[in-house]
Amino acid sequence: MSSWSKAALAVALAALGGWAAAALAPRDFAVGTFQDDAQYAVLAKALREQHIYRSLEYPGHPPELKFPPGWPAVLALAWKPGAGDTTNLDRLRRVNLVLVGPLAAAIALAGMLVFGLPAALSAVAAVAGVVAPAELTWWTIPMSEPFCLALLAVGLVLAETGRTRGAAATLAAAVYVRNVAAPFLLAVVVVTAWKQGWRRAVAPAVIGLAIVAPWMVYVASTVHTVPHVLAVAGYGTYADLFKQGLAADPATVLVTVPWINAPMVVQALGQALLGWHWAPRLVELALGVVITWLVVRAGRGHPVFWIGLALYVLTVLWWPFPQEDRFLGSVWPLLLVAALAGLPWTRARWGVAAAFAALVVVSFAQGRGVERHRERSRSTLALADSLRPRLPAGAVLSVSNPPLVYLQLGHPTAPNWRERTYRWYERGYWATAWGLGDDLWAIVRAFHPDYLIIERRGAEGRYAAGSLMRQCPGALEQVWSTPGGEYLFKIHGDVACAPVAVKP
Repeated sequence: MSSWSKAALAVALAALGGWAAAALAPRDFAVGTFQDDAQYAVLAKALREQHIYRSLEYPGHPPELKFPPGWPAVLALAWKPGAGDTTNLDRLRRVNLVLVGPLAAAIALAGMLVFGLPAALSAVAAVAGVVAPAELTWWTIPMSEPFCLALLAVGLVLAETGRTRGAAATLAAAVYVRNVAAPFLLAVVVVTAWKQGWRRAVAPAVIGLAIVAPWMVYVASTVHTVPHVLAVAGYGTYADLFKQGLAADPATVLVTVPWINAPMVVQALGQALLGWHWAPRLVELALGVVITWLVVRAGRGHPVFWIGLALYVLTVLWWPFPQEDRFLGSVWPLLLVAALAGLPWTRARWGVAAAFAALVVVSFAQGRGVERHRERSRSTLALADSLRPRLPAGAVLSVSNPPLVYLQLGHPTAPNWRERTYRWYERGYWATAWGLGDDLWAIVRAFHPDYLIIERRGAEGRYAAGSLMRQCPGALEQVWSTPGGEYLFKIHGDVACAPVAVKP
């Protein structure tokens, strides 16, 4: 069998392996509970039913600026007008289940053509990497990570084989799916200029800029129309969120954030290799260091991958929000094939791949990777059923997950939090990281919600509500609660209230 036949067979088998995993993956949970997946669904609905790119869950339907439109546009193809919001939300999970096969195929292709792995080993590593909990978490719900990763893999293959224009176009398309793909697009231009001269770099630079520019112009021309309270509640641009933390506490954002994030990223690498958190922290850190060394060793001969990944890691290290598992899940299968290629003992590659694949099989059988989805699904669905008869028609709700509540209950919504996550690095706890009474009152003044809902899921809105009640008695009236810590408050927005940022 020729090398090309072996490569084609490996790619086909990787796709079949990905689809087999998708067919067997758990579906015993509702989607939308991660929040970003619910927001993607709202945007898909807006595109399909109203032909606009706006956040329908908020009063006034402000334009969407945080998420580029590539992934919502793909989801819009699966949205069925008239089928109902919750039915459509469940339909959207199928999109990633279909894309898992092409994703595994793209990773297998990158393993062979970028990192030089044998065809069979590349296929096995690709399927294992895609099915591992670090990646499975994101393709069992309608998140953008899998599609973006598939485009990244194809873009790297094109760059490695000298097709810089195609690489630039593909990686620019990836930017329309997730902004964090931009470092790899920049890497193509930089490496082309370095190796072939700036004249050769003009074409990929122009192609990439031409594709990305419309989204940049749209954001720049509409950012002023988004209410300020939303811009600092996780729905403004990523630049706005970073600048907010930088202005509030530059020392924390510039020094403390990367100092804390770096060991968390390394530990997340070790945990991804082991499948789930079952080994001591020192073991996970040690494995993470080894993986880092292997990836760096493999990447030295592949500058587009190396530079793009380096810029990506810098973004992760300085991002003031501890979401290392998500950032890792965005690239984990690529890191796995790179680590295998970086092993100095080629005979050990199959042994390492087999051991990892065995761990993946065990974790898949145990349902690792969907545990959070199941837990959040149970509490969220129960809360929605309890609140549905208690809410008057048309009431505006202030909630932790506005897009999901909008899709589930049909009410206009507003957040009950503002993103102050740099405070977690500053103080070491979440109590103030999602805002306090002053933040919640700013939301009340901007959107005039009738009710405040506090979920069981986390700190969002909880400490802000406590802070507001202490500073402004009468602003919130408890209507309903559960022993598990869920609350429904009637909001009295007409009381005299001037809360300040004080700890709860």
